[in-house]
Amino acid sequence: MTRRREFLKGVFASAVAGVPPVLSADMIPPCMEEDFDDDIAHWNEETELVSPKTYAAYLKDGNTRGFVALEKLERAFEKVLREARSATVGDVPCVWSVYNMGYIVKTKESMFSIDLVHRRDVELVPMLDFAFVTHNHGDHWRRGFCKAMANAGKTVVSNFLDNPGFNALKASDRDGSHIYRLRDVEFRTSIIDHNDLQWGINFTMAFEFRIGDWTLYHTGDSGRGTVPKLETVWGSPDLWLFFPGCGIEIDEAVWRVDAKRIVFGHLWELGHKQNHRGRLDERLIRRALALAKPYCPDVEPRFWGDTICPAASGGEKGKKQ
Repeated sequence: MTRRREFLKGVFASAVAGVPPVLSADMIPPCMEEDFDDDIAHWNEETELVSPKTYAAYLKDGNTRGFVALEKLERAFEKVLREARSATVGDVPCVWSVYNMGYIVKTKESMFSIDLVHRRDVELVPMLDFAFVTHNHGDHWRRGFCKAMANAGKTVVSNFLDNPGFNALKASDRDGSHIYRLRDVEFRTSIIDHNDLQWGINFTMAFEFRIGDWTLYHTGDSGRGTVPKLETVWGSPDLWLFFPGCGIEIDEAVWRVDAKRIVFGHLWELGHKQNHRGRLDERLIRRALALAKPYCPDVEPRFWGDTICPAASGGEKGKKQ
């Protein structure tokens, strides 16, 4: 096991050289092998019991069939719906995890979603002002939700949907900066790779948001080979919503983005079969945390229904919805 002093010397030397240090499992000091209590193990056990077939049936009829994970998914939506209606927002927006890479963000003047997927997602349409979709995969958008948003005259930002609101914004981008504004939300779009397979190159639209002095980065599915494309224009993000899967070089990505806080998403995607790279198991989640933490001490997984911002004072993560 590498001593902490040797590890830190390696980090410093790499920083001077302008490249991230190369980490292996035996280089991570014991103090960095943090145990995020038993939440990860509990959620892993509960979600492993739900097959893609069972999840698909639940999406159609709403019957949880007694599975704890599906009951949690229902309670998570109820919690977010209730809190989003009543939350009073200060200088830092409120952010909730709904499911997978799906989040609700509430600012002082607006409310929007990113990659929202839930069987009841259309219930949020009257509350939302606009929506964002990172890429054309069914675990990141639902046709019924996006159609309902468009029918309500609301903007849906994506790289594949034909939405009048976003079409108008793109037409106004005369300097090619891909920086737009909706109400009090300034955002920048960029194209990154889902993975390094032919179909995955330039497949995902990443979003960098600026709301007042606070910034948020959401990279959807960002995979192997895309690290050089992870660029931000507004400095170190206050929060990065990050999926540490699809083969992405986690330590290099975290070092490059230099976020102040990272929350892992897409950890228990029920539409993927067990051991699929889009459904990380407990071992891979803990490995991702260990690889990220040397470069961003404030990194953690969060669970469906959790309030991500403002940051919890403790004890909320993965608990009762």
